[in-house]
Amino acid sequence: MTRRPALWAGAAALIAAAPAAAFDDQWAQQVKSYMDAAAKPFFDRGYRYGGFSHSGSLNDKTRERLTVRLGAGLTSQIMGGCDPDCSDLDLVLYDSAGTAVDSDVEADDYPIVAAKPARDAVYTLEIRMAKCSAEPCRYAIQQYVK
Repeated sequence: MTRRPALWAGAAALIAAAPAAAFDDQWAQQVKSYMDAAAKPFFDRGYRYGGFSHSGSLNDKTRERLTVRLGAGLTSQIMGGCDPDCSDLDLVLYDSAGTAVDSDVEADDYPIVAAKPARDAVYTLEIRMAKCSAEPCRYAIQQYVK
């Protein structure tokens, strides 16, 4: 995947500046606001919301795997974000054979992975809570497509 430093910087700035919206708890509320604000750079580049989103919580150094269906010929970017107690969230995207097709294991809290399958396919998304200072840390995942 080709990464664009300007997109990363823009997403990070939007995440840091996002106000809280009404949601069920303070930390989940912040994550939702971060994700809503981080969507703008995707929309500016012609993406729209995809059919997959998820929110949850993980303790430090734990992981979760989710099934994601990606559409044929569509570029899918999947972004994660987490609460202020999380400083490193990682994503790994696996194809149906279990091969990692993309990963973002950088030391940041807004990972992005991408794929453009030739035909409709089922993928596995692994969410890794690499650094959480006050457990559990809340996170959200959103798919964008074009």
